[in-house]
Amino acid sequence: MAQTSPNRKVHDWSSLHQDIVDSIAKRMVSQADLIAFAAVCKAWRSAAIKEYFTSRSTLKSPVLMIQANNKEKGTLTPEFYNSSKSTWSKGTFHKLGLLAPKKTKQSFYSSLGWLVAVSEDLKVDLLHPLSHAQIELPDINKVRNHHQQQSFSGVPYEFIASKFVLSSSPSWTCDYIVTVIYRILGGWGFWRPGEDEWTSVGRNIMDLAYYKGQFYAVDFDGNIMVCEIAEPEQPKMRICVPKVPMEPMSASVDQSLYLVESQGALLVVLRLRQWFSSTTEFRVFNVPLEGCGKCWCHWSDFQVKNLGDSALFLGRHNSSFSIKCKNHKNSVCLGNSICFTVDFCECLALTNGDMDASYFVFNMTDGKLKPCLGKRLNLRAPYLWIQAPF
Repeated sequence: MAQTSPNRKVHDWSSLHQDIVDSIAKRMVSQADLIAFAAVCKAWRSAAIKEYFTSRSTLKSPVLMIQANNKEKGTLTPEFYNSSKSTWSKGTFHKLGLLAPKKTKQSFYSSLGWLVAVSEDLKVDLLHPLSHAQIELPDINKVRNHHQQQSFSGVPYEFIASKFVLSSSPSWTCDYIVTVIYRILGGWGFWRPGEDEWTSVGRNIMDLAYYKGQFYAVDFDGNIMVCEIAEPEQPKMRICVPKVPMEPMSASVDQSLYLVESQGALLVVLRLRQWFSSTTEFRVFNVPLEGCGKCWCHWSDFQVKNLGDSALFLGRHNSSFSIKCKNHKNSVCLGNSICFTVDFCECLALTNGDMDASYFVFNMTDGKLKPCLGKRLNLRAPYLWIQAPF
């Protein structure tokens, strides 16, 4: 058996010159390669998350996060999977070696490639799955509004928030805002770096989006509002487009509204389904911000029938986003489609039908739904999309 030469050196990959590391990073051709590259050491991880590197389209496919049930330990373990055609079409996953948060009792959300973790002790952290950066935020129950703070009493940590939305990525700037939509109690709140508590705003909303320097919200009545939060002590909300066209209220119909930016426009998406059944239809509209205050008496003029090469990604626990599919030839995503994760009601419908699915793709061309098979949803840990670049 050949013996190792005593003169043979063990390479310290972290000592490579940064120019060489950057050159290697530029040669990564897939998302899985990028993540494996970032796992070598801190220096390589730093190269992987540079802004010029994240601009490469072949590495921007969204990541699906699932919390797998560890029956032996009785805990939930975050797992990350990419969305390449070669794996999903076979009903399997390509597992990615991203950060697995250490705490076991956490509820997760995502926005702009960052995870937001709300722990059982109500602590909130921003976590970057690739760089492993961590930013501590105020506890979820530390809010300016005293009434809101009292109303959190007795609410399980995983049911306090439904979504977090970032204005900008903390990877590139310190000038960002974190917003939260409260799940059961209604209202929403926001936080800026340097503040020691959340500012709560009382109005009930269904979704938030950051668009051209401002936060916009849609409430349960379908009103589109601009959020004026320059003065934290006096946050205001102003209706700019009233009454998105919705179906008449019915005990059998569930309607959800999402806000998402796509190709420079702000869209509002209406999702329709029967209660405890799967989604039946999506309707997409351009938000006519130029005509602020104008009633949607001719709302059909703003309906979007074709998304072109874009695909929208919607979910209960992630901020909505879109991608251009021609830049993702190996992705499961197709243009003119809407990808949405399974949630509580959808899970019950699938369970009754004896089918597992992690998300569906709605084809805007023919109105058909395609289930993407995967692991069965844990009702306490919904699936969520992580937007790339992360």
